[in-house]
Amino acid sequence: MKKLSLAFLVVLLSVVALTSALTTASAAPAIKAPFSATITGNTGPPQSPKRFWIDEEGITHFRGLVVPASITGDINGDMEITENANVDSFGYGDVQVKAVITVGTEEAYRMSFDGTLSGGVTSGTFVIDGMGSCKGIHITGTLTPTSTGAELTGTKLTTKP
Repeated sequence: MKKLSLAFLVVLLSVVALTSALTTASAAPAIKAPFSATITGNTGPPQSPKRFWIDEEGITHFRGLVVPASITGDINGDMEITENANVDSFGYGDVQVKAVITVGTEEAYRMSFDGTLSGGVTSGTFVIDGMGSCKGIHITGTLTPTSTGAELTGTKLTTKP
């Protein structure tokens, strides 16, 4: 009986090792590439923020400001941007953005951006993650404001086969 148990253990370990090797061998390698896109804001009227107030120190706060935009370049589509910000009277503060990027009829990407406002000029970093047919795409980089919107530059990592 011990020989049968030992033989069973050897076969089991061989199957596990073979399965692990096949899974690792068939996994697609990640592809890293430069990324560039342009956001053009205000393709339609912004909605009123869900919340808006000015505190006792004169800081303006707003939450849930929805702004339509478009994106062109390495991604081409429409965006629905939701902004939250805290800004003083000199244009200094912070902004957090969540966005959905629609390509054709598909919600293809989700974007987040954390930025700093300095004299009314925004700068910061973004993350874009693919959804649906774009799942497995992860983009990170920096946002630089332009006169009509913003330039996104960074790195695109694709892990899908």
